[in-house]
Amino acid sequence: MTTLGTTPVTAVACPAWCSVTQGTHLRELRWEGRALHWSDARTGEGWEIRHTSASDADGHPIEIEPKVYVTTNSGLTLAGAEALALTLLATYEEAAD
Repeated sequence: MTTLGTTPVTAVACPAWCSVTQGTHLRELRWEGRALHWSDARTGEGWEIRHTSASDADGHPIEIEPKVYVTTNSGLTLAGAEALALTLLATYEEAAD
C-alpha cells in the first residue's frame, strides 16, 4: 500500500498462527487498508473452527475485534461435541494471545 510521500509496504507483520500469504495481505492493504489474519482450520467429526484478527501492516491490531468461526455439517455426537468444546477453548486461548 502506498500513500503520497510514504514508502510502499512490502510485507505485513503476522501473528505466528496466521496462514494467509503475504501477497494476499498486500492486496488487502491496497484495497481495504487492513490485513485479515486467518488461522489454519481445526477440524473434527462434522465441524471446523478457525479464528481471525485484523491489523495494519506493522501488525498493530485495528478496530475489528478478533473472531472465532465455528462451522458444523449437522448435529454432533456427544463425543464430537466434547472434542468441539475442547478445541473451541484451545482456539479461544490462541486467539487471545
